Amino acid sequence: MTFPRSQDNRYFSLEGFRGILTRARSLGYRIVPFRTFEPPGERPVLLLRHDLDGPLKGAHAKAELEAEVGVNATYFVQTASDFYNLLSVPNRALLRRLVDLGHEVGLHYDAKRYLASGAAALASDLRLLEDLCGQRVLSASQHIPVEDDAIAIDRYVENDAYAPRFTQPPMQYISDSLMAWREATPHDLLDRRASFQLLTHPETWIGGYCDMAEALNGMMSEEIEMVRMRYRDTRAHYMDLLFGREERDRRFRERRMRPPRDIAGDDGRAS
Repeated sequence: MTFPRSQDNRYFSLEGFRGILTRARSLGYRIVPFRTFEPPGERPVLLLRHDLDGPLKGAHAKAELEAEVGVNATYFVQTASDFYNLLSVPNRALLRRLVDLGHEVGLHYDAKRYLASGAAALASDLRLLEDLCGQRVLSASQHIPVEDDAIAIDRYVENDAYAPRFTQPPMQYISDSLMAWREATPHDLLDRRASFQLLTHPETWIGGYCDMAEALNGMMSEEIEMVRMRYRDTRAHYMDLLFGREERDRRFRERRMRPPRDIAGDDGRAS
């Protein structure tokens, strides 16, 4: 059975997501990220995963909700996304917030990048992500695995999200990919007390969208408005700079007369 559209209010909203988590907890599930996964025993397991493919506002909302419910998840992040700049000040702060809330940050990667550039590029991306989030990266998930060759990612991280121990019996794997459930929905599996890995894409759970086309249109409109706002703010700032240029130039010359200041390193020594 396929689910090409979901008008069911148990899905694709923050309250719908809260309902999945609270129901799983009431049924005795262990809800875990990859770094603390253990195979199902007496209690069923919900392995909770989010792939960040679009704007990160949804990731922030889901992370806060999960912390409120008292559970943690793994957030798989791209280092070279077309839809977000991981090095921007807000997104760097988001990564730190994920860690502060107890969530795991993992690498969401395009295999073509490493097949073309080699292991050095993979190692560089892992180091970058570890630097940004302040924790070791233990887990990775491949972006659109049906289209690209697999790489031996388990040589570089402990947990490959698509490894058999996470996707095959006694575990099952389901994804909200393209807002169209396949095989089963989360509540179907909760009905059966099945252990499963649940992959969501947070950006589709925060806008009240009924399908992927509507979600993409909504995200595009929001991104266009954000770009307009940045340019409006930048224009106003530049006009202010021009208006006060003479005074700013005077202060700049004064500052250049002072000795430069040292920056303390992490070890407290000047670098």
